[in-house]
Amino acid sequence: MKVLLIIGAGVEQGRAYELGRAMGYHVVGTDMNPDAPAFEIADDVILASTRDPRETLDAVIEYLRDNPDKTLAGVITLANDVPVTVATVAEHFDLPSIGLEAARVAADKLLMKKVFNEHHVPTPAFRHVTCTEDITRAAEEWQWPVVLKPVDGRGARGVLLLDEEIDLQWAWQESMGFSTVKRLMVENFVEGPQISSESMMVDGKCHTAAFADRNYQRLEQFRPYIIEDGGTQPAQLTAYQRWAINDLVEKAALAMGITTGIVKGDIVMGPDGPCVIEIAARLSGGYFATDQIPLATGVDLVQLSIMLAVGEKVTPIMLKPTVDYGVAIRYFFPPEGIIKAIRGMEKLAEINGVRKSLMYRQVGESQPMVKAHPDRAGFVIAMGAGREEAQARVKKAIDSIDFDID
Repeated sequence: MKVLLIIGAGVEQGRAYELGRAMGYHVVGTDMNPDAPAFEIADDVILASTRDPRETLDAVIEYLRDNPDKTLAGVITLANDVPVTVATVAEHFDLPSIGLEAARVAADKLLMKKVFNEHHVPTPAFRHVTCTEDITRAAEEWQWPVVLKPVDGRGARGVLLLDEEIDLQWAWQESMGFSTVKRLMVENFVEGPQISSESMMVDGKCHTAAFADRNYQRLEQFRPYIIEDGGTQPAQLTAYQRWAINDLVEKAALAMGITTGIVKGDIVMGPDGPCVIEIAARLSGGYFATDQIPLATGVDLVQLSIMLAVGEKVTPIMLKPTVDYGVAIRYFFPPEGIIKAIRGMEKLAEINGVRKSLMYRQVGESQPMVKAHPDRAGFVIAMGAGREEAQARVKKAIDSIDFDID
């Protein structure tokens, strides 16, 4: 019996569980939370921390020892920043994956930036900081604003946009509180539109299936926290810009040591052309890979990632869009406080073009101050003939929901 191992069993991982089973695999999920949502879809479960490579590997070895009729065919994750865990399991069982060294680079933003510099991959200026004076010196060199972030951050946790008015001692403590390894870096803030790219490296060549405009219209509202309010496809890019981003992501992936595998790009279109903010060696979260990209382009990157993980051939033609629709996602941002009522969710499905919606909060729960992406209250994904129609539909859907907050 061939096993597909999925690291992480959160709600966004559910699509991979469903596809894995549909493709004929015995799907085994790992998560430290016994009530993880995707466990309901799994054939078997393993309780282990997704962020602990050794714990996960030991648990998988034990599972296979206790189930001699099963053979591990592949290991994947999505919407989960655990490249070292995936690579550790894959290396032990000699399965297709990025290498351990590439995974370590992907897990450490500072190391990633150093690799980019060594290979002349355009990226915003950066440096490791050990005190607030280091931040001030960097800002004097680059000019304010600058971005402070944990080298091991996830989901915009601890990422702060700083100017000369900010209390740097507060900023230091706030950002450091989100770092497990207790290391921070500062980065020059490059003005320009930001793009999410979702690509697959196949035999050293990059094939980008989707580009999306990242929506930072709420940047001033949440400052100094950097909060993204969704995105829109297709991105407003020329054919040359798309080629340039694809070429840039390819160079970044090769610099990291990734010749085959998924690479998710965070790109800024700066005054001197595109540059890489970060590269993640996984499929995107925010339902980008699972829902938005298939709706907009017809490309199912989750299925292709499973094929890659089990050693099946993925060809460039499989990564080419077959349709061209507008798709937009936007988030709910109710005020901080106790939620007394949520009105209108039951009518969202009646709004033309709405394809998916989810409310993370329930009546009686607390809506926290928005400091990172997990603090958003929910989302709507809408589809249209083009980007303008998709954006109009998603706005109508978001505006139709009322929150009563105490």
